[in-house]
Amino acid sequence: MGAVVSDAVDADVKFSPLEWQRTIVSTEGFSAEGSKSIRSIQAEDLTAKIRLLHMFRGEWFIDHLELSDLQVELNMCGEQSAPETDLDTGVGEGLGTESVIVLEPENSQNQGFLADILPSRAKLQSLEVVRLGLQVHSENGVVDLADGSLRATRRAGQKHSYDFTLSDALIKAPWLDRPVKLDSAKGKYVDKNLYLQQSSSRVFRDAQLSLAGELAKDRYKWFGTLENVDVEELVVEDWQRRLSGVLRTEFKVHSTQDGFSTRGVVSLDKGVLTALPILDRIAAYTNTNRFRRLVLTECRLNYTSEDKRIELSDIVIVSDGLVRVIGDLVINNGNLDGDFRVGIVPGLLAHIPGAETKVFLRGEKGLRWAPLRITGTIDKPREDLSERIIAAAGGRIIELIPETGIKAVKLAQEKATGLPKAAIDFSNDVIEQGDEILEEGVDIIRDGVGGALDLIPGFNSPKRP
Repeated sequence: MGAVVSDAVDADVKFSPLEWQRTIVSTEGFSAEGSKSIRSIQAEDLTAKIRLLHMFRGEWFIDHLELSDLQVELNMCGEQSAPETDLDTGVGEGLGTESVIVLEPENSQNQGFLADILPSRAKLQSLEVVRLGLQVHSENGVVDLADGSLRATRRAGQKHSYDFTLSDALIKAPWLDRPVKLDSAKGKYVDKNLYLQQSSSRVFRDAQLSLAGELAKDRYKWFGTLENVDVEELVVEDWQRRLSGVLRTEFKVHSTQDGFSTRGVVSLDKGVLTALPILDRIAAYTNTNRFRRLVLTECRLNYTSEDKRIELSDIVIVSDGLVRVIGDLVINNGNLDGDFRVGIVPGLLAHIPGAETKVFLRGEKGLRWAPLRITGTIDKPREDLSERIIAAAGGRIIELIPETGIKAVKLAQEKATGLPKAAIDFSNDVIEQGDEILEEGVDIIRDGVGGALDLIPGFNSPKRP
């Protein structure tokens, strides 16, 4: 039997002594070491139910095999050749076992009297493992499964094929950010290829992961959904106080020549953005605190990720009654390249001269729209909308000064202490002074430039918007 199993698994198998009780055979376990697809097998407390009638047909027919513990290490790197097998459709006819694999050991000849009496072939109908550990090495990393339980039954009418049910396992894989607790999984094993038909796992605190796909030699492909994820569990620590909500994603992961690629779609429910510098600036521009805590009524995007490049496309971020942002963003090795359009409800920036006439223009959905470029890096992102708002405001103020008023400003230059020139150069000064000016833009427009406008006859700036 040791020789038969050794040839079947292509490894050197050593059994502990076998104990027989009629058709039941048991042993404390066995071990195996190989150099090809099976690196090692360690089994404990093995019990097998044998159909003795099949011994006269020259085969060990194992109706059911049970193990208390089984630890397997597989190597799926490179091309592997399966052991030579034959399908014996005549044996067990009428018993529902016509698809059982027949394994012929190479060393079954010239072994004397026992070789003529004992079976030289083995067939397994069903398997149960109370505690399973599986480690699969592939070109793209190691998949590690621990503390699972397994039931497997041969698929009728198919060669080298088993249906299996796996439950209560902890899984680690290169494409998983953290270990996954598997509740249950159903699939099939065919010619050393693993096909997962459905699975359910618990991840994070209350999230649910559903997965299906295949693992075949040096390649894999998985499809899945991840639901009910608290987004704070996914983002870096600095963002945990800024973003909240419940995330859902559908995704596909497949192996590539250099690693793996991911693509999918993600949506955020009950999303809230707070404590963002850009929101504080917008709140200052619009003179409303509604932007300091932005409730997201819609938030979704598509994503692809491979190596160090992440592409976010069809981004839609909406806060009803305030703002709508749409666009695309590429993150390449930490560098940002994004093109967006920002839509605001009319009137939000009405008190900033030029904002709703030169920057935000009338468009679809009853909103006013402006383009937005995102550049820089993840650590130091840059956006160009703030500069355009301030520049437009400075230019608009100059347009509001009539020709006669400009002459009056020139005559009163000494009293104005240079403020008219400051108004003309306003936008350049704002850009040079950076973030400090951005945060105080509204006050500068109202107070700083307004002092010069007071010198114009008939122009009383405090009463104007």
